Amino acid sequence: MKLNLSKIIPSPLDVHLQLAYALESTGAFLMADRWKILLLWPNGSTELIWQTTDEDVAYKCRGFFDDRLTDSLYDEIRKLRNGFRLLSKEDYQRIEASELYKTTNTLPILLEAHDGTWIALGGKKFSILKLNEGHVDELATTKTKGKDPICQALHPSQNLIAYGTNYGELFAQPFDRTQFGKTIKIGQLPNTCYQITFTEDGKRMFVGGLGYVKVFDYDGKGFTEIASISSALRSFELVKDYLVLNKGMHGIDVINVADKPQRVSSMDLPFSIDKMFCLARQKTFLLTSGSTNEWALLDWTA
Repeated sequence: MKLNLSKIIPSPLDVHLQLAYALESTGAFLMADRWKILLLWPNGSTELIWQTTDEDVAYKCRGFFDDRLTDSLYDEIRKLRNGFRLLSKEDYQRIEASELYKTTNTLPILLEAHDGTWIALGGKKFSILKLNEGHVDELATTKTKGKDPICQALHPSQNLIAYGTNYGELFAQPFDRTQFGKTIKIGQLPNTCYQITFTEDGKRMFVGGLGYVKVFDYDGKGFTEIASISSALRSFELVKDYLVLNKGMHGIDVINVADKPQRVSSMDLPFSIDKMFCLARQKTFLLTSGSTNEWALLDWTA
């Protein structure tokens, strides 16, 4: 994989984004701050979807599942990068009308796993929820191991949550529609865990954190570490057999991970990279800068 810097543009949005998402079906990036929602196309052009200059409207928006997004756009962003799905707009509205948020000290993150199972992530516990006649019932709950989880990912075919902590602890939590299984201790990472990503077939897991990327094989029951990469890291994208590392002020590295990890290319950027997003079908990366408020578009060839 060889990278090419195709365009740098000044961001039309605030530095602090509320939403940034790669829409594979649409072939564009969905970007939003408090005031605007727009589509950014791979050629650098933008299409405004929603806008307001009213501060009350901007601050009262309930999130990106409210009426600012069309149903079709919302349906496309429901599949999250960590394997979970957002609930439907109607389900979030039903939950808001229930007593759930009135009876908890920590506002949970509500997501959908496989088989339509609802999972609540909050504080140091996971819960399995079910909506029953307007009330949200907690069918099961389990306390997480180690320190508070700061990142998690759902296996692509199993109801299994892999999660990491600020202290580098790495665990996996199996569950079904009504109960949790025994927690799996995967291992101790060198430092803070930032991101967890499974391959599409679920047989391999990549874990990135402060100064490292670890690669694990998964056989359906347990995890085995097979490779380790030392690198400055803010985030990464997995594109088929390539791991693309966002190294912040140190640019980008591309690692071939088909067999033994091997760096095949790299690129320096004129700014320190904050976030990185990928449109695989369009072979386009979007890089954002938190310091200069610029966006860079990269394309790649095999």
